[in-house]
Amino acid sequence: MTNQRVAMTKTPPILVGLYLAASLAGQRSATNRVSDLLPSDARIIETASVRVPTAKTRMLVLWMQDPQRVISKWDWAGDLLYGDHWFGPTFLSLIDPSAARLINTVPIRPRSESSEDEGGFSIPFFTYDGFYYVPHPDKDRKGKPLLLRLRDLTGEGVAGQFVLFDHVVSGIAAGSVFGYSPQSDTAVQYPVELTNNRFHPVVQFWAIQVFDSKPLRAGYWKFTWEPGHGSWAWVDEEVHFDAARQLFVEKLITRPYPGFAQVHCEVDTPSLESFLGRMRNLAPDGIDIEWLKGSIRNAPTNSISALGMVPTFNGTREMLELEFQVSPVGAIGIDLITDSRFAAALLPQMQTWCSAN
Repeated sequence: MTNQRVAMTKTPPILVGLYLAASLAGQRSATNRVSDLLPSDARIIETASVRVPTAKTRMLVLWMQDPQRVISKWDWAGDLLYGDHWFGPTFLSLIDPSAARLINTVPIRPRSESSEDEGGFSIPFFTYDGFYYVPHPDKDRKGKPLLLRLRDLTGEGVAGQFVLFDHVVSGIAAGSVFGYSPQSDTAVQYPVELTNNRFHPVVQFWAIQVFDSKPLRAGYWKFTWEPGHGSWAWVDEEVHFDAARQLFVEKLITRPYPGFAQVHCEVDTPSLESFLGRMRNLAPDGIDIEWLKGSIRNAPTNSISALGMVPTFNGTREMLELEFQVSPVGAIGIDLITDSRFAAALLPQMQTWCSAN
């Protein structure tokens, strides 16, 4: 009887071979169906299925177009983020695998594009377990990252989003949320509406030091961090997802360290030179008016730019952080953080030429 049961559970070798061949053929055909929807020089980096609350099937595909393979030297801060990586034009596509249909494709670009970027983005294939999640790190905390680590980052009930990072300075990166939008049934890169202190809101795609922090709940972050690198303030962050507008809303407030003070000023373009001249009269050494004017003149409209200077005030070298924003109508918002004594001397001069507080 025992022999009969054993005989009944055995599968003839020829059938095992047929089943295995069919399985492998199915895997190859599924891969081919995805590849057939992309350019011929596309390299598929990673795929992930999205569990949508309907009968629809959706797959996110992270891919690059003929990327370069870059092996890290591990000799600069950015290596902690990028490690060994692919570099080149990068895209995220949403596919309906059941119908072999490409729904849409989103290009992925770095936070600040320059001539050096050449339209490329860096995607790690071996890096530190830190900004990117490495499921099985080695003794040096390095390994293959899981890039499409899908989570519900919007609070809409669908685990369909992930974060990519772009290096800023040592220990600090900007993050951007990509993935599946249940509202539009498309792949998206979610915008971020940033309100920085008293500046006008700016809509962009990257947020510094936000999306690598753990949310208090899906779609909501609230925390304080310290930039360092010559900054003398804490940064209070509060971020939530606005489902109606399909974007993240970031409120950022800086709080100077003890002994430092912050001053905000609004100045019109004709008054800028006089305003900067007043600053230089207080600190003749270390404030380059022409450099400041050129930086403000060349700044993109509505963006927030940061500069650092070391003026000499009453014989003492002071640190001065300056952020500014040029509005579409030419008004200039300026935030200063400096030693409280220098700030106290600046304030009456600034009030003559701008609305300062």
